[in-house]
Amino acid sequence: MTTSIPTDELPDATPAGELRYLALNELTAHPDNPRSSLGDLSEITRSICSHGVLEPLVVLPADTDGRHPIVAGHRRHAAALAAGLNAVPVVVRAMTPVEVVEAMLSENANRADLTIADEIRAIERLMSLEAGLTPAKLCRRIGKSKAWVRTRMAVTVLPSRWRDAIDRGELSLAAAEAATTVTDLGPEHLDAICQLLARDRWNEPTRVVARYRESLARDAAYDTAVDRARRKHARVYTAETELPRQARRLSELFDAEGRTAHAALDCHAVVVRKVTWGKGVDTDEVCLAPRHHRSGTQAGAASDVVSGSTRGALRDDSHAKRKGRVARLSQAHDTFAKSRGGPGQSMLTRLALTALVYEAGREALSYAATILGHDEPREVTVAQLLVGTEAPAALARVAAAVACGLAETSMYWSASSDRCQAYLALLCGDGWEPDDWTRAVITNTADDADRADELPADAAGCADSPPDDAADPAIA
Repeated sequence: MTTSIPTDELPDATPAGELRYLALNELTAHPDNPRSSLGDLSEITRSICSHGVLEPLVVLPADTDGRHPIVAGHRRHAAALAAGLNAVPVVVRAMTPVEVVEAMLSENANRADLTIADEIRAIERLMSLEAGLTPAKLCRRIGKSKAWVRTRMAVTVLPSRWRDAIDRGELSLAAAEAATTVTDLGPEHLDAICQLLARDRWNEPTRVVARYRESLARDAAYDTAVDRARRKHARVYTAETELPRQARRLSELFDAEGRTAHAALDCHAVVVRKVTWGKGVDTDEVCLAPRHHRSGTQAGAASDVVSGSTRGALRDDSHAKRKGRVARLSQAHDTFAKSRGGPGQSMLTRLALTALVYEAGREALSYAATILGHDEPREVTVAQLLVGTEAPAALARVAAAVACGLAETSMYWSASSDRCQAYLALLCGDGWEPDDWTRAVITNTADDADRADELPADAAGCADSPPDDAADPAIA
């Protein structure tokens, strides 16, 4: 039986140049060869043993050492050595450094054993040899798509450790390309976002990068707010310092005039906190000794400052607040206990839907704003979502969008939950054709339900029942 040379070893056409036979010791691997590994040579070695080298290698003219660098045919050269040949046919062709790299990349780019890191190194070499090289120019030369070239040109800025991580499957090519968008922030941030993307493989890489930038912006806003507060106030409490338990917001103690006057007192302080919404910082003014204002024990000029505004001041009324809560809950109990004459369905529905909207987190509100077509969904507030919801139908539409937003926040880790399944049912019921990932979620959920139906009644009951300690509402 005869064995033919694998087609991936044959170039499309014999390049123009001088054809001759050269001894194997007169040939040398080119230093810019993109291949980091020649792969399995057993098949091509057997073919060469049977038939010899049928397709000439492409080499450059001899260098100063009298050896010809190989442009195309590194595997054939290695297999010929393994087969015990002394000489092989070659085509000697003069080529520029750019042409050499392009030829080697074009020859190897479609082979499965050429790694992405190999491709990136070849692209990087071409960029170093030719200033102003663009994806459009290169894709025409090597026969690859513009997207293929653009992606690999982009990730040349990554350190070698992260290029190798792509080959190991620890970092996707899409994630690597997204990471390159933070090069303007410096090497330490580039490394940090690569680590983040390597850990977070479930979210869209561009979204992870956007959140990273937002986090940096919030941190910067927080630092700026702390510096500003320390320049203006003697006492500033931050995320790193613990606020005294007796401290109270000025808005709980004084009216606007009283809050202004309080800034001159020794018990005045400012609290600067990090938050995960808006600009990432929340600033509040507090009183460190609220009982002094209630009892009048604060002496001297400070007491005089406050005395002019005590008409609008409120006492430290923690006890009164608790009494008010008890009274409200008692009244609510009586209201809901009425079988007739209680609150109407319209009022109850509005209360429930409005509470749903107000209790949703920032992410769910952003998704809801996207669903409702707001131009800048991440900046939309609850008040803006509720504009124009006087009619019950309008409020129900907004609340339903928020419910969809809440479901979307849970899709990645609890897609089989009732909330997420209702969300998917709504989309599919409107004629939506699910993508592959969502279709798999729906199928897996249906399979789980079928398996549960096949269990014996007592086993199914055990599978669906919570543990004993979760039956107690206090524990749950």
